[in-house]
Amino acid sequence: MASTPFFCAAARRVGVAVFVCLVLTEVAAAGTVEVNGRAFAWDKFGCFVLPAETLRLAVRTAGQTSGWVVGSGLLLEDSADHCRWVAPELPGVYPIALVDSGRAVTVNVFVMIPADSMKNGQVRGFTIGRYPKTSPFPRLGPPRGFIEVTKENAGTPVSPRYVLGDFVPYKGQGLPQVLALHEDLPLKLELLTDLLQEKGIRCDRLKVMCGFRTVARQRSYGAGHQSAHMYGGAADVYVDSDGNGTMDDLNHDGASDSKDARLLLSCVDELEQRHPELVGGGGWYRRTRRRGPFIHTDVRGEHTRWHQ
Repeated sequence: MASTPFFCAAARRVGVAVFVCLVLTEVAAAGTVEVNGRAFAWDKFGCFVLPAETLRLAVRTAGQTSGWVVGSGLLLEDSADHCRWVAPELPGVYPIALVDSGRAVTVNVFVMIPADSMKNGQVRGFTIGRYPKTSPFPRLGPPRGFIEVTKENAGTPVSPRYVLGDFVPYKGQGLPQVLALHEDLPLKLELLTDLLQEKGIRCDRLKVMCGFRTVARQRSYGAGHQSAHMYGGAADVYVDSDGNGTMDDLNHDGASDSKDARLLLSCVDELEQRHPELVGGGGWYRRTRRRGPFIHTDVRGEHTRWHQ
């Protein structure tokens, strides 16, 4: 069916004029939102663009009238069920909302700081380090851009369960910090959480103990200058539903140990069989005096496993 006309309206929020652009569409497919051709059934998620880049948006809502609402950037209607959004020049977080009679969806668009703005290994005064010219990982390379994490945006969802602040490089330290994040990583963590729940394992969300790791920090470790963490494509995680700061007893043997980490990694193996597009590295780590057992998972694009 033909869409209703495109229009812009003015709204006010906290005393500041905000221009809201709305495109109403009526389509006849079911249940998902598409961003650059990728379908999402989630009600909130993030995506990452550079200044002035264009996102392709499509909505499939079973014949209901729907509207895209934006507060910044340029929204253009291409057809009854497709729009384009041109990102602003200023880096930051720009929510795009889909509203219809059935559901509300928020796409948190992170307009990144371009990587070519890095000076002396720093982005906005935050030390990242210089990336190698090549990456050993098929699906991970030097980031196109970086996101500054602040007190204001740290809680912004990048997926239904995970927020931007989960992936900062220095846990427990102040903000702002700067990070890179591959879009497939929150997706993999979400699907892993779903799988754990499917298996009857109590897990509302995985505890992310390490997400992005700066090149400078990685090199300070000495060996292994290359890591998927440097490219925003890896996370070290464990299940901590009781909130005691260590891995839960997943196999119910009365202990929190490497067996639980191995069980969690076996779930990653099963997930990658279901979703080969998310294949990556994985390893399980024993408890030490400083921390409990955990696993590493990433989206490097090739299967590899280790333990320590």
